[in-house]
Amino acid sequence: MATTPSLSPSELRTRLEADFRQRVTLLYRSLQITPPYHSVEKAILALRDTLTALPEPALRATASDLASRNALFTQVFIDSGLGKKNRGIICKLLADRPELLAPECEPFADAFKGPS
Repeated sequence: MATTPSLSPSELRTRLEADFRQRVTLLYRSLQITPPYHSVEKAILALRDTLTALPEPALRATASDLASRNALFTQVFIDSGLGKKNRGIICKLLADRPELLAPECEPFADAFKGPS
């Protein structure tokens, strides 16, 4: 996500939330599974709270660095419980057909590799 210094912290948070939502939606779409909508919304609210608590320099760094963004999104995905929803089905799909997973969703796969 390319950022410009002219974006306000609020705009950065909105873009990061949209990026997270898009990736989560793409994850479920690529695996052809209906997303757990309530849990997705819960995760987005958790991300919003996390982003709001970040100081502006950390927010800007997260927005401009893919590795930081992936780490944050994956942690929110796990902490929100999304990694436990449809776990059996998703683990089997990832084991049997890893090519189904869209590249931008690969960080979320880590949530399904750890203990349940």
